[in-house]
Amino acid sequence: MANPNQKKILIEETSKDIIKICKKFQADSGSSDSEVETLLREIARLWGIEEKNTFGFRL
Repeated sequence: MANPNQKKILIEETSKDIIKICKKFQADSGSSDSEVETLLREIARLWGIEEKNTFGFRL
């Protein structure tokens, strides 16, 4: 993506979407703020592992 402004806009839009998803998940599941934070950290950790895997295997 060559345009840094476009990248910033996409990041902001994605962040808003993630927040909506998390709020809906929290409302539907009755999870606490800390449980949602833990879930997001776990997803980020797994994403990092997946990106480091250079052989194309998904965990």
